[in-house]
Amino acid sequence: MEEKLNAIGCPDPFSIAEFIEGTKIDWSKQKDEIETLAECLGVTKAGYLNNINAILRPFAEEDSKGTIKILSKDVAQKRLETLMTKIARPQNSAKILKSASSLTFQQKRKNVVSILMNVQESQKVINQKIKSGEITATTDAVYLPKGMSWKDKGYYFNETVHWYDICQNSIADCYYLAALCSVAFVNPFLIKNVTGLRFKYSEGIQDETPWHAIEYYVPNGTYESSNAWSHAKKTKQTIVVSEEVLVNASGYNYGASGPKEKLEGLVKGDKSKLDSCWPAVYEKAYAKFLERCTSDYPNMDGLIHYGNAEDSLKVILHTEDVETKYLSNLTTSQIWSLAGDADTKPSCASISAPKVGTEADYTNMGLYTYHVYSLLGRTTINNKQYVILRNPHGRNPNKLKNNTHVYQSSWSVANTVSANNTYRGTKDIYRFVDGNNNPQKSRGTFLMELAEFKRVFTAIERYNGATISNGSTSLTPSISIRPIPVPKPIPEQLNPIKPIPKK
Repeated sequence: MEEKLNAIGCPDPFSIAEFIEGTKIDWSKQKDEIETLAECLGVTKAGYLNNINAILRPFAEEDSKGTIKILSKDVAQKRLETLMTKIARPQNSAKILKSASSLTFQQKRKNVVSILMNVQESQKVINQKIKSGEITATTDAVYLPKGMSWKDKGYYFNETVHWYDICQNSIADCYYLAALCSVAFVNPFLIKNVTGLRFKYSEGIQDETPWHAIEYYVPNGTYESSNAWSHAKKTKQTIVVSEEVLVNASGYNYGASGPKEKLEGLVKGDKSKLDSCWPAVYEKAYAKFLERCTSDYPNMDGLIHYGNAEDSLKVILHTEDVETKYLSNLTTSQIWSLAGDADTKPSCASISAPKVGTEADYTNMGLYTYHVYSLLGRTTINNKQYVILRNPHGRNPNKLKNNTHVYQSSWSVANTVSANNTYRGTKDIYRFVDGNNNPQKSRGTFLMELAEFKRVFTAIERYNGATISNGSTSLTPSISIRPIPVPKPIPEQLNPIKPIPKK
């Protein structure tokens, strides 16, 4: 029996680059996006390509046998600093990015370490923010990396939950966000139904800022939170969080954001014009759950980095009915069948260490190693079978456009689910998704040939319990609603109307 993929987690390197530059970058207009990315990180292109995993996953180290071990913060930081110096970009290199910041390459490398290692603000600064009321602290420690702050932005739901709301940024929790996306894809009402609205009271006065109570399930067996919740396995725990999320000095989300911010940058105006903030709030709640933390400012640098989609699906769906299927043990017909179930059984697809070639080879294919994608379904175009995948980063590298095994044109999928019992309708399921002719605007979604999927991906993690209805169970009440009886009219003779006497 193969071990679960416990050390999966790949942040979006392009988001890290934008964090360093302090602005959004139109990656689709870059002649060589990897060269531009390397410039933003202050390293050479070859240095980045040969050390992708070590840069993006500083806490994880793979030994000669392929076993992953998690390093301490001090060891990981020293390792990353040494590597960044070794692959440093020469200071006299011509700058490619027109909107590049005035930072030197050395300063950019320093910022890479600061962002990926989440260097903490001093306790003195944190105490000042608490005293000024900028941070409403509890007795627990406040997590606050340098150059960042906690901010309330956007409404929790603008309309309802959409699967494409979820866009991963600089936290290595793709395994969780891909699972969350797959659940929202199958039934968005399930996300809403495990969230309760709460308000905080101070001296009897209700705070205007809404708080949210999210129920997470503690899986049985080995799990990231097993130490924190070892006494409460197979139970549901209520995690309460505010809508304050971690942002940098420019206001961009450090963790999950929505598609508007991801693709367009910061949107100005009232909250109704901003992205729904529920993915970032869910992510914060998950970090709080893993750490069993009672502060509203949990450690976003701890157990949330690296995990596996199998456990995440259990946590979100409140069940043990989740399994991992390794593609090397499956035929293409079996994989096709599993992909066909994905619209009623939330599913993910993982890539661990490279199955073919190197990490650089995967980068040139437009894919990431140690990364989890949502598996949304399957389709046939021109007699060729494709699986439908979604990158939780919310966009795809331009390199994916050169992948001959990925369908590049605009596409749509006719869903077989009746429009009468689902929120999606029939063809509107992918209505905001463009083809891969512009990977940056694909919302992370793409079609990959079935045989190629089996060749380059590692495993499918899927819910294997009873079929989840596509929203109908949430629209149909479990207890029949009895209509309010219409009152019978009162006979006139029993209730005579007396004329108003004239004065």
